Amino acid sequence: MLDSISGTDAACLTVFLIAAVQLVTPANPIGSTVRLFRQFRSQEKGLTSAGNVDSGIEEYNRLHSSDSPEERNKNYKSLVNSYYDLATLFYEWGWGQSFHFAYRYPFESFAESIRRHEYYLASKLGLSTEGKDLKVLDVGCGIGGPMRNICRFTQTDITGLTLNQYQVERGNTLSNLDPQLTTTRCRSIQGDFMKMPFPPSSFDAAYAIEATCHAPDRVGVYSEILRVLKPGAIFACYEWCMTEAYEEGREEHRVMKKQIEEGDGLPDICGTKVCLEAMREAG
Repeated sequence: MLDSISGTDAACLTVFLIAAVQLVTPANPIGSTVRLFRQFRSQEKGLTSAGNVDSGIEEYNRLHSSDSPEERNKNYKSLVNSYYDLATLFYEWGWGQSFHFAYRYPFESFAESIRRHEYYLASKLGLSTEGKDLKVLDVGCGIGGPMRNICRFTQTDITGLTLNQYQVERGNTLSNLDPQLTTTRCRSIQGDFMKMPFPPSSFDAAYAIEATCHAPDRVGVYSEILRVLKPGAIFACYEWCMTEAYEEGREEHRVMKKQIEEGDGLPDICGTKVCLEAMREAG
């Protein structure tokens, strides 16, 4: 059937479908695409990992060319910055400002599932409008979608930390576009979560959403999070892990694991037991 459609008909059908999505759904494909092209030039000027996009791609592919995670862990900063220099714009364009997954209930929209996923995490930290003076840390904040949603919902003060400078700039731009937030209550800063630029006991709570899986050492990152939390404070985390069902000896399992690592800029995916034991060791 598709073979019988002319190029003109296919173009008209594409335009019709885009217009239909634009008019009858909450999605904004036209506006998102216009914004994407506007951001290309400014983003390439501020690449963190390399002088240009091609160099970033080459470095990312080089680091993932080996099956051993040792070099990727050693060069995790380069790996993460290469990945997010390339992926951030497209994530925002095609997925949204929150760079994570969420399961969906029947009749629930994608955006609703994302917010619910974030609000649930906030509830585990005990955040609410009664704690407006609480200082919260988002560990690996991306461009800040989750922290803005949580800040609106709980009215707490949130600082987001990300390794990638473009994400810092984009996150603060988006926060300042919202008069309810601005960077006075919700801001992004550049830094390495293996060595955070904060004194001990700086925060009342902390969370990470699919972020500490980028760390080369789980004990190291969890220990650093503990250091900047006040005594008795809670850290809540969504983490990429391999379950006990994973079998290293099965080729299909290894391929699946490797594809997730390449697709998400991860040095190595640990098992759930490894992460839990690392938390215990970190304290």
